[in-house]
Amino acid sequence: MGKTRVSVALLRGLSRARCRTIGLKPIETGVAPKGNPPPDSDAYALAQAGSMRPSMAHPLFAFPEPISPHAAARMLQLEIALTPIVSWVEEAEQCVAPLVSSDMASWSVVETAGGVFSPLSQSTTNFALALALEPAIWIVVAADALGALHEVTATLEAMRARGREPNHVVLSAAREPDASTGSNARELSALGIVTPVATLARNDDRGIEALVERLLTRAP
Repeated sequence: MGKTRVSVALLRGLSRARCRTIGLKPIETGVAPKGNPPPDSDAYALAQAGSMRPSMAHPLFAFPEPISPHAAARMLQLEIALTPIVSWVEEAEQCVAPLVSSDMASWSVVETAGGVFSPLSQSTTNFALALALEPAIWIVVAADALGALHEVTATLEAMRARGREPNHVVLSAAREPDASTGSNARELSALGIVTPVATLARNDDRGIEALVERLLTRAP
């Protein structure tokens, strides 16, 4: 659905707005547990898109099997815990803090592995991870394709039931656009979705600029 595409576009947009940025992927599957992240990995793309690159570009939890993180961890008799991830993100932010001037904003973009409720262990999900990283701005990414109306409305309803809705939704252009691509944001608005929705084309970052502007003003 293009989470990394959206994260990279956000990092670039914030950099254009003269912000210092770091892109972090704490968990990634299909990546060797040690060494530098490969150039085709999400972690590498995020690190390269940031205007300042922390030394910890490699995910904290990296698993070679390209499957759900909780299952990949179980294969190695490991368990993904939230506290180490929070500490890892804080450490990355502290690494770059001395390099940020007092008149320059600093942003950390943290991309999850999987969707809002994808399991990280038997007892935790990405929703729990996002709560652990509060205060934060939450952005839900969905494909701008047939099915987006169901996916977004169901996700927002499930999040609302747990007491925390996203601040923004981004519809990322599908690899193969269909008849609904380009109209889903308008249709969500017509259905009464009040969460701000932005759209992002595959090869054009301009769609992210309005979202960047809202982020910089901390608009909900």
